[in-house]
Amino acid sequence: MKARRILALSMAVATMVTASTAAFAAELTPSSTTGNTEVTANIQDLGAVNYIITIPDKVDFGTLTQPETDTDSFKDVNFTVTATKIENLSDTDYVIVRVKNEGATVDDSAFYLTQKTSPNTKLTYDMYDRKTIVDSDIPLNKGRMVNPDGYYLGDFQNTGDSKTGTLRLNQKQLYGKDIAEIAGDYSGTIVFTSSII
Repeated sequence: MKARRILALSMAVATMVTASTAAFAAELTPSSTTGNTEVTANIQDLGAVNYIITIPDKVDFGTLTQPETDTDSFKDVNFTVTATKIENLSDTDYVIVRVKNEGATVDDSAFYLTQKTSPNTKLTYDMYDRKTIVDSDIPLNKGRMVNPDGYYLGDFQNTGDSKTGTLRLNQKQLYGKDIAEIAGDYSGTIVFTSSII
């Protein structure tokens, strides 16, 4: 008797479940062998990615000094690149910044300062992607420049992200030179390129 009650209750529950399922789904039967199902999706326009990467207006080595001996005499100056604004960037994307000397090619990718009055007089300098340099650090420009936009400096994902790098000039380049011949103002240009990856 108890088994019949349980069986009857089970049949009633099964009938209710079948009835509720039928109300929400199309049925295919021998008399109606096709049916339609609507497929939906939604795309929200969150706006285009918008960002501002702030680069330094100028980086100045100041006055260079001719060393008295033929030994390394480094002059380092720091610079900072900052993501001033990043909006609508997905969690899997980031803004990448690359650097190169103006006019650099894969075969000639060094960083130069050129004397303004005598363009054949050049001083080279190195770029590091860090604020403090240790002996084991290798400058960015000592590897081969494989991207036409330059060397990878850093990536940014959020407003306020920043990267401090260092330019290093070895004043040893001035050793043994006639200062009267090389004196003057020197300048160069670094090209910063940003892209979304």
